[in-house]
Amino acid sequence: MEPAIKNQQHVLTSKIPYLFSEPDVKEIVAFNLKGKVLIKRIQKKMGNKYFLTGDNSKDSFDSRSFGSISKSDILGKVIYIF
Repeated sequence: MEPAIKNQQHVLTSKIPYLFSEPDVKEIVAFNLKGKVLIKRIQKKMGNKYFLTGDNSKDSFDSRSFGSISKSDILGKVIYIF
């Protein structure tokens, strides 16, 4: 899959969508991992845990490396890419 976000692009994220609904499969989210903010796509939902993958699966550092994350780690939904 072609990456949705390319190098040097910026994103706008919002917590508001998740005040009214749960994060869903295929959404792109910003999340906290050990003090760093990463952006990945939700691949699978398992209760309150989320398995995240990068669009460039061959070279992506994602849940295959660090495991699933909890909802509390999600900072917001990517709502705009520019």
